[in-house]
Amino acid sequence: MAELQSLSKERLANLLCMELLSMYSDYLCTVLLSLQPQLLLGMATIYSGFHVKLKSPLTPWSDRLKLARFAWTSRQCFLPNKEQVLFDWVSHALSCYYNKKVQVPLEVVEDLWTYLDEILHSKKLYNVLNQGKTITLNPSLAKIINERILESTSGTLPVSLSIILSCCHGILTSPVLSVTYTASYELLVKLLATVCGLACFQLKQQGSPEPLQLKVFEVLFLVLNTYLTVQRQQGNANRVFAQVTEHLFLPLCLLRHLLTTRVWTEVDDTRIRQQLKKDIRNKVDTILQSALFHSDHLSSYKEVLPSENKSGARKEPRGKPLLCPVSTIVSKLVHKYGDDNEALFYAVRSSSLPLLFKMALDSFCKREENKLLCFHFMTKLITALEFTEDLSVKETFKAANWSLALLALENILNCCLSADVYNVAADRIHHREVQFNFFRKVAKLLLNNTQTGIPAWYRCLKNLLALNHQILEPDLDELISSVWVDADNMELRVKKARETLVSEILQTYSKLRQLPRLIEELLGVIDRPAAYELRQALLPQVVQKSLSQCLLNNPPRQNLEICMLILEKMQNELPYVAEMREASALKLFSLGILLHAVIFSLKALDDSTPVPIVRQTQSLMENMLTFLRALLQNLEETLIKDSICGEKIQETSLLLTHTWHEADALFQIHCSKYTSSAGLSNDVSPVSDAIEKVLTLTGSGVQVISPLSKLLQKHLALHKMKKHLLIANANTQNILCETAQYVVNRQEHLLNLNMDQIWDLQLCSVDSDTYPVACWFLIITNLPLIAPYLSQEDASHIADMILNSVLQSNTGSNMEKTDQSISNISRQLLESVVLCELPHVHSAVVTSINKRIFGLLSASDVHSVCPSFFRSCTEMDVSENKEEGIAEISPSLKRLKAMAQEIIDSVKTGTSISVSDTQVGSLLRLIKITNALNPYAMPLESYLELFLSSFLMSLCVQHHENGACSAPISLLKELFDIMAFLVGSNSHHVLKVVHGSTLLETAMMSLFSSLRKGLFGSVDISVWFSLLQSVQGFIQSLIHLIIIRKSSVQINLEKFTNFMVESTVAVGSSANSGKCEETQCLIELHLATLSTLCKEIISIFGEKKYLNEIMSELLGKAVFIMVPTIQSVMKGTAGSIIRLSFTVDVVTVMIKCELAKASLHTEGVANEDAQDKLSHTGGLYKSFGQQIMKEFCSAPQPMDFLISSIHYLSAFYSAAITTKETDLEDLYSEILKSIHKLLSSVWLSISEVKELEAPVKDLLAQLVVNCSQEQFRLLLLMFQEGLVATKVERGYYRDVLATVALIKLLAGCPLPLTCSKAFWAIVPQIISSLVFVVRESREVATLTSSLIVPVVDTLTTLLRQGESWLSNPHNIILVLGALHFVPLENQSMEDYYSAFQAIHEALFAIILCYPKIMLKSAPTFLNCFYRLVTSIIHEGKQKEKDSEKLLKCARLVERMYTHIGKTAEGFSILSSFMVAQYVNELQKVTLRPEIKAHLTEGIYCILDQCIENDIKFLNRTLQKGLKEVFDELYKNYTRYHKSQWQGEEKYTA
Repeated sequence: MAELQSLSKERLANLLCMELLSMYSDYLCTVLLSLQPQLLLGMATIYSGFHVKLKSPLTPWSDRLKLARFAWTSRQCFLPNKEQVLFDWVSHALSCYYNKKVQVPLEVVEDLWTYLDEILHSKKLYNVLNQGKTITLNPSLAKIINERILESTSGTLPVSLSIILSCCHGILTSPVLSVTYTASYELLVKLLATVCGLACFQLKQQGSPEPLQLKVFEVLFLVLNTYLTVQRQQGNANRVFAQVTEHLFLPLCLLRHLLTTRVWTEVDDTRIRQQLKKDIRNKVDTILQSALFHSDHLSSYKEVLPSENKSGARKEPRGKPLLCPVSTIVSKLVHKYGDDNEALFYAVRSSSLPLLFKMALDSFCKREENKLLCFHFMTKLITALEFTEDLSVKETFKAANWSLALLALENILNCCLSADVYNVAADRIHHREVQFNFFRKVAKLLLNNTQTGIPAWYRCLKNLLALNHQILEPDLDELISSVWVDADNMELRVKKARETLVSEILQTYSKLRQLPRLIEELLGVIDRPAAYELRQALLPQVVQKSLSQCLLNNPPRQNLEICMLILEKMQNELPYVAEMREASALKLFSLGILLHAVIFSLKALDDSTPVPIVRQTQSLMENMLTFLRALLQNLEETLIKDSICGEKIQETSLLLTHTWHEADALFQIHCSKYTSSAGLSNDVSPVSDAIEKVLTLTGSGVQVISPLSKLLQKHLALHKMKKHLLIANANTQNILCETAQYVVNRQEHLLNLNMDQIWDLQLCSVDSDTYPVACWFLIITNLPLIAPYLSQEDASHIADMILNSVLQSNTGSNMEKTDQSISNISRQLLESVVLCELPHVHSAVVTSINKRIFGLLSASDVHSVCPSFFRSCTEMDVSENKEEGIAEISPSLKRLKAMAQEIIDSVKTGTSISVSDTQVGSLLRLIKITNALNPYAMPLESYLELFLSSFLMSLCVQHHENGACSAPISLLKELFDIMAFLVGSNSHHVLKVVHGSTLLETAMMSLFSSLRKGLFGSVDISVWFSLLQSVQGFIQSLIHLIIIRKSSVQINLEKFTNFMVESTVAVGSSANSGKCEETQCLIELHLATLSTLCKEIISIFGEKKYLNEIMSELLGKAVFIMVPTIQSVMKGTAGSIIRLSFTVDVVTVMIKCELAKASLHTEGVANEDAQDKLSHTGGLYKSFGQQIMKEFCSAPQPMDFLISSIHYLSAFYSAAITTKETDLEDLYSEILKSIHKLLSSVWLSISEVKELEAPVKDLLAQLVVNCSQEQFRLLLLMFQEGLVATKVERGYYRDVLATVALIKLLAGCPLPLTCSKAFWAIVPQIISSLVFVVRESREVATLTSSLIVPVVDTLTTLLRQGESWLSNPHNIILVLGALHFVPLENQSMEDYYSAFQAIHEALFAIILCYPKIMLKSAPTFLNCFYRLVTSIIHEGKQKEKDSEKLLKCARLVERMYTHIGKTAEGFSILSSFMVAQYVNELQKVTLRPEIKAHLTEGIYCILDQCIENDIKFLNRTLQKGLKEVFDELYKNYTRYHKSQWQGEEKYTA
């Protein structure tokens, strides 16, 4: 009793409950099962009788599940080892069901799996396991999971697959539970095989609408990870090999193939597409590599070696060897899987074999003696592609598999090549050429089964050529025939592969100095009987370039030998040509193309050429000329007898004549030892004359001239021009003009053809389609030569051709700018400076544009507006002389004046010209072409006519549609832009034709009239203001022209101002009579014009004192009329930000006008009188300023409005100072707060904040220029509050950014002396705060460009501006410390570049402004710079990134190296360490060549400062790998840089 009394009431109650529960357990279970689960969870119960109920067959399954869930979740339910009991129960339940021991409804089975999934992923299990408690799963559960996953691939799984996968995931992610699998290697292998099968099953459903299940691939990756860990722990490598080859090898290969070849779509989950597929492939590769090619298996793989090699191989003390590992692996891949899967598994085989070979090379090929083993392994893999041991095709091989087989063979040969398996010398000396013989069999296989339509076939041959050219040497003729001469497949990928192979053949034989032998084989193939007319061009562009490069590097003797071989072959064909054999003519043409390419690729002779080479060249040219004359003798008969044969002979004759002439002329010019076979150098060759004579002959009334012949004729004509230019002869001019006319040949209708047809610049590809391009290319490239001798008609023809080709080109084509087409050639000429150097042609182009403009319009309309356009200068001169008897002015100027007057008169009378949509489009294209021209180079008359035609179009053109008239806004905008462009360049001539004020008045009168007539219709407001900007640009250019040319400035400006004032008054009085929208536009046009006029008047205000009063009066008139007008506009700006922005600009100009007037009136007047000068409008400006400060911070606003508003505040504050406003202190404070609030707005991007910097800086300068100390203290307090630590810690980054931006801008403003002292006194405190901001925000990745970079930029500005104020080294060291915290890793390319640039600029400011402090803290400085070097080296690796940004970073590093090199005395001790750091980083990666070039140039500047002891120190201390990199660097430095530097030093005083 005493013990009971000592117990608390709660304890007694618990004991009593336990006793009662043990007595009435059955009854309580029944009650609990009838309750809701929520009530069960909340019950405070301690019960141990649940286990019996769970196992009792009398308890329904649904009740058992309720009890199990309650038992798992309830803390008060006590069971001994409860978690293990529940796991065993659910495992036993599932096992009994699947072993068919009990009958369970499917719904309950699903619930059992769900329950298992819940407890596996529950937090309670996680906590229990973390406490160290051990739970074991029944292995039967793992088997059941394996079976269910396997069952899902057949589509018969009755329960949810995702739940089973989730259970598997839960088991494997728990180290304790995963022992169920990891302890049984075979069970884990089975799991991996089944999950692989499931993933493959899903991947095969390529066309299925169902997407891939992410869970499947997540579990697969987890299983692969788990298996790989277990596989590495296995002590028996043979067991692993057996399990993998038996159960996993084929599923893993199939999985890898399907992941690689799947066509991924948007439906597929991005996590699978982007990352999981790569991770899974990597894991598969690692599993296969470590299982199949373990180092312990090396001795077993030696089974593939021949017996003599096995006996000499080193014995390795290993365990029991594998039996036939190669045969085991290959047999798995070549096993037949039925006709349905045969294609798939051949694809798997062909993709897996190269992978296996690569793995074998990585594992075994590290030692030289194992390379033969790898070779023999390779032979087994190649034969596994369904080839026999002798490498012939098996009968079972299907032709459809050639593409896959060749791709696999290519990859295997690539691996062999990169691993250097085939050593030619070792194979010949030690192995009886076993490898060479095998590769010969591979070559035979490829050449006996030519697959010229498959790119991989060419690449296989290319790899064999790279291994050893002798492999293909015995079949060289067959190779040349298949891949070069007789190749017929022109598909793009095939063509590229073939041309690459041919180029590789040429380069190989060039390096071997056996190019003549190759050409001899080529000539032999060309000589074979064939269907010559079906052969493709012998020398496509790529092959021709490669041949030219090889010939340039080839010895001259061999090149001449090649020429003689070709010429000899042509001489042998000449008798057959005389017999009119068509095959011989075609063969002769191919040889001619080849000879032309070879001769044009020879190095030109000069006076340094050895005499024997000159003599051989002369002999070649003589033989060629002899052959040419013999060929020409047969040409006349050929033309008469046979046109097809004659065409080719004609082309060959002209081609060889052109080749001989060009080469002969070049040799004569550059080599005095060379004597031409045609006689004196200044004589025109008789061969050209003979050709021209023969070509005039006709046979049967038909002239035989092919496109190539016509082109070559023009080449010869140009050559004749060059010859005649060297002869001083009276008849030369006529001959040159005739020849130039012949080259242009206006009768050729090139315009009717495709303007976008491309030509590859090869003569052999000239046909009827490409001839116009080739001809046009010839004319344009030789235009400087022929232009001086062209007639006006020819120049006009060329100009028309240029315009037509550009206008007719297809703007939507995929053609590149470098492609040679008629349109591209014309466009390049228009954009080049060459056209400016040809005034005759340039004038013709401008004239053609003018004619085209008027040609688009109705002739009667144009004649009614401007009849003088159709009159010539002569007619004008005669009529004017009859009327006035005056002849002082030139006829052209008279005509232009008459045109101008007629245009002005037509505007006054309201005459118009109608245009359609098509005409508007054509006119816009013409204006675009005009923009590309250079106005400075235009002849006067053409320039003025172009200006007047644009002026006419802008004033009189109207758009007619469905009977309604409207103004074509887009056309008007472009016309005003082009007029502003023309006026701003060659402009002073415009004022000779018409007065400036007259032009302005006429332009405005026309626009006013159009608006009143409603021609602008319901125009979009953004389009309308775009037009207004163009009109303002034109007015500004013309007024500026009047001012700078001093062309009656007073008269013109007065006249135009009075016109605008009167017009504005008229608009104001009639504002209520018209439509609201049209009246609004009319008022805005007046305001835009007046504001532009006022701006230009202000620009000259005060320059000429005699004009000041007049200009002031004009400004007064303008402002007086603008005040009521702007007030009416402000009423209509609600809801239109664009209109509000425009209004702000206008009111800003008004304030500046008032200030300009006030500055004039306050000279000599008391200051208190100045206050009244703005008083009558002060209320307007003040209320307007208040409205602006309210609106531009309240919500997102366009950038134009913000900039205009800031400009207005600047002008308004200046006016407030001038008028000495009483509330100036409040205005100062209000403006500062508004600007800070604006800059801290979250809707402003960083780029927009930067865009606002310039206007905000102007405003700040205006605020502080005359501020009091109290006002400036207010600004400094704002800085202090904006940089408090709590703002950074709480994440108020935008407030901090606004403060940082204002500090940066203020540092660049001119401050009064007292303000400067106050500001720079607190700058050290500001620097400390900014450094704190950098440190705190470095952890947030998104703040790199949005906060950290602006802070570093501000620090850089403070350092630059404070050079004379900051003397404490501590401030500079603080900045250097902050630079260490600027993140460079894991950034987007934009953020990376901005951070990189910011760090560099800060370092550059330190080295530039604080050299002494920098030298004292050199290690810290260099550590910061070393971050940049390391970063750019690692980012500049050879992978796909934004190369332009990285290149800029590399240039910055080079720049810094250069400046450090100039500070030699401070860094001489550290130079060797800088070089060592650079070499250390460089050795880790392979840099892009362009980035490496800049870094190398930079480090050379550091090597310049290294003395001999530094170089010795580096050679002594660097490790072996680093030393090799340094040796190469120093060798290149000595060869390319130091020699140049020392050479310059010789001549330095």
